[in-house]
Amino acid sequence: MNYDIACKKEQSIYASVLASANRWPKNIALRYMGHKYTYAHLLKRINQFAYALKDMGVGKDDIVTICLPNIPDAVYLVYAVNQIGAISNIVHPKFNYDQMNENVNLTGSNLLFCLDLNYQMFKPLEKRGVRVIACSPVNELTLIETLIYKRNNSRAIGKIEKEKQTIPFYFLPRETRYDKRYENNAVLLNSGGTSGKAKIIALSSFAMNALAHYGPWIMDVNDGKGIGMFVVLPMFHGFGLEMGVHTMLSCGAVSVLMPKFNGNQVIKYIRKNQIHILIGIPIVYEALLGKKKFNGKILKNLNIAFVGGDFVSSNLINNFNQRMIENGSICRLREGYGLTETVCVCAVNTHHHNKAGTSGMALPNIKFKVIDPETMEDLGYNKEGELCISGETLMNCYVFTDDPKANKKAFFIDKDGVRWLRTGDFVSLDEENYITFKQRLKRIIKVSGIPVFPSMVEDSASSYSFVFECSAIGVPDQKHGSMIKLFVVLHRDYKGSKEDAIKAIEDKIVRDLGIYAKPKEVVIIDKLPHTLVGKIDVNKLS
Repeated sequence: MNYDIACKKEQSIYASVLASANRWPKNIALRYMGHKYTYAHLLKRINQFAYALKDMGVGKDDIVTICLPNIPDAVYLVYAVNQIGAISNIVHPKFNYDQMNENVNLTGSNLLFCLDLNYQMFKPLEKRGVRVIACSPVNELTLIETLIYKRNNSRAIGKIEKEKQTIPFYFLPRETRYDKRYENNAVLLNSGGTSGKAKIIALSSFAMNALAHYGPWIMDVNDGKGIGMFVVLPMFHGFGLEMGVHTMLSCGAVSVLMPKFNGNQVIKYIRKNQIHILIGIPIVYEALLGKKKFNGKILKNLNIAFVGGDFVSSNLINNFNQRMIENGSICRLREGYGLTETVCVCAVNTHHHNKAGTSGMALPNIKFKVIDPETMEDLGYNKEGELCISGETLMNCYVFTDDPKANKKAFFIDKDGVRWLRTGDFVSLDEENYITFKQRLKRIIKVSGIPVFPSMVEDSASSYSFVFECSAIGVPDQKHGSMIKLFVVLHRDYKGSKEDAIKAIEDKIVRDLGIYAKPKEVVIIDKLPHTLVGKIDVNKLS
């Protein structure tokens, strides 16, 4: 790891970007829609936005809601809010009115920044005291690009008064004073979890910087200059905010912002040698592999790719890596593990530290242990149980939760006074600190008393190339108590019958996992439901 470019932990996230801007003012910080912005430019905009926020009366620990896709204004706002000591409440850019109304009511936020396309939808919030400010994705693009965008979207945007837009911020003086706290709540991230119940997670600057500090170790980067990471995961997602934006901006590298996934545009960036690192969920990589132009010598421009956030099939990893090998690329798809409660990634496979079939090695500043979820006994190595995590990247706490015992359930202090987070994930841990993810504890299905892991059923089924996507759930059964029900999306190139596909899948599952894992039913469907972040929404399957 190159500690020379590593982020200092004991400072605010704004101070981390300030340090980068002072050290590398001419380096490219952001790429967006074919345009590039230096660190000097980034800092100027952050300071102008901070001035605007203070002028609007935003003070320390006030909560500012940001509902934006990956556009420059979103980046400016997160750091400007932190600069003045306020707290960013980052929500999904596809929130509807009811979701937003509930969120601002819950958090007490009275200032909302949203996309201009959504301004009219959220404008009624002003009647209950919430100031709504519109951000345009073309604020810093060319006049022609701006005119085309406004012409194509004039009806949706409607009339927005100038004082209710961020464009005037670009002409304001710069605020240079900044809040130096780093252990207080800096960012609120809204996580639905696997239970479907919303949880709002408070992260400190220290936790975010502690992960960014090991960014060079994760990415195998010795010099951030010009190294571009593809950022399509929205900033409300811990992976998108932390790895895609903050880690890159803390080591002098480049965040390549993309508001909406466009496989052809990703390939263009790769061809121009502007993207070197990919991060994403499985569906992103499936989409890229389906592009004919995601091939050839351009793939040599890629250094590494990371996948997580959802079930990752071994078939996907093998297919991606084979594509890289065939084209002479050193890039490999590396699986990681993380959760918003630890900012994001806390274990990962890298070029120098990797083990097939695992979700990666614990980061150097993270400790793992596996416990019996009922007795809390430490099970040691190579035993399956609930993963617990300790280290520098733990969240401060859950906030604005309707469960008064949420934090008590999430944390425990051991006999040595160490604070541990319970993940609710069933894993095994080996002597080298590599974890093998098995299943969310809540998703384990007992068939005649025998535990069956849906993820293993999914992995077995998806080993067939004709299976594009699949998801397993538990359903009641009079004889066995519960059984597996498997939903399968067939690849568009599959020419066989549904009956043959089902038979092959059932036989494969029994061979791999035994008779208890055999599905009660295999259902062929056109597509699986996904959450707003792109994960398979198992709560909608029945």
